[in-house]
Amino acid sequence: MEKKDEIDIVRMPAVAEIYDFAYRSLQKLPKSFRSHLKNFVIEVENFADPSTLEELSMADRYDLLGLYRGVPVPLKKKIRPSQPDIIYLYRCPLIRHAIENSEDVKSLVHHVLINEIGHHFGCTANEMSWMRQYSKFTKSES
Repeated sequence: MEKKDEIDIVRMPAVAEIYDFAYRSLQKLPKSFRSHLKNFVIEVENFADPSTLEELSMADRYDLLGLYRGVPVPLKKKIRPSQPDIIYLYRCPLIRHAIENSEDVKSLVHHVLINEIGHHFGCTANEMSWMRQYSKFTKSES
């Protein structure tokens, strides 16, 4: 018997589909932005691990949709990172959020990915809004 607060993940986009949505979103970004995403990884997981949730003081594992881990571009001249930057996308929270808000999962993945890329670039909220607007999917691409 399924818990009330759990979603039926069998009928939802698989991890591979979330990766596909994310990489298609990357292709929508301006080339000038994509050129700075070379040492960059996207990871899709069902949920954030407990230590990440604890680090962020999050009690509900469905509250975290995505996370950027790395050194923002403006700081890379001062700090030489030894590992690639990573954007985590959390599949089950994304799906649940989309369902609860009558959103398309693909569009939500795009929104979260752009937001996390914005953190990578050290962007302001206005700059992230511009990136989301500039790189939106059209109805025929959905």
